[in-house]
Amino acid sequence: MNIRFSNVHVTLVISPTDLKGGFHRLCSIAQDQLGINVSNGKEAVVFLSKTRKICKIVTSDEKGTVLLTRTLHNGRFEELMVRVGQQAKCALTLGDLERFLNGERLYTKGDTFW
Repeated sequence: MNIRFSNVHVTLVISPTDLKGGFHRLCSIAQDQLGINVSNGKEAVVFLSKTRKICKIVTSDEKGTVLLTRTLHNGRFEELMVRVGQQAKCALTLGDLERFLNGERLYTKGDTFW
């Protein structure tokens, strides 16, 4: 199985999401609330649980759909903030995605990113 994120735009949903649903439910949330079409093969969306210990990534390619679940044994995924009135999402580079999935910080406390 070859899953590559190199040709997709990665979006992190900052607000917590109920992760009990599967691929189709998360894709529906991405489409209806964020305007992201995961089925086109050009997008990947990362959803976080309320506790920030679990995340799920949904994407697709020409061979099929993908739902990846990542659970941290220690620590939590970084909590990010957005300005009032903005959508609760941000774009990630592949390096940012890797660091985020490993529980590393993307931004230092002094950074003003939103």
